Amino acid sequence: MSETMNALRMAVETGKSVFGYRQTAKGIKSRAVKLLVISSNAPVDQANLLARLARENGVKVLPFPGTGWDLAALCNRSHVISSLGVMDAGQSNLLDRAG
Repeated sequence: MSETMNALRMAVETGKSVFGYRQTAKGIKSRAVKLLVISSNAPVDQANLLARLARENGVKVLPFPGTGWDLAALCNRSHVISSLGVMDAGQSNLLDRAG
């Protein structure tokens, strides 16, 4: 799992990502997001809606085992991140790992 987390960090640093419920939902709807990452403590209604949008638009979903603070730390952010959308994985192999 740590290799996947390292790939996620690399994707955020070298690729293009959007953070937060609204931006991620908008990216999924426009088919720009290729991978959805949801923290373990994301609000249930938001997580369910994002997961449904992802299924409907063929977006891969990666459940993040940690909290929104853990995800924020991994992404080098100073605010809670309940969800993020990866549009371009940059130099990482995250999209292959997410399966």
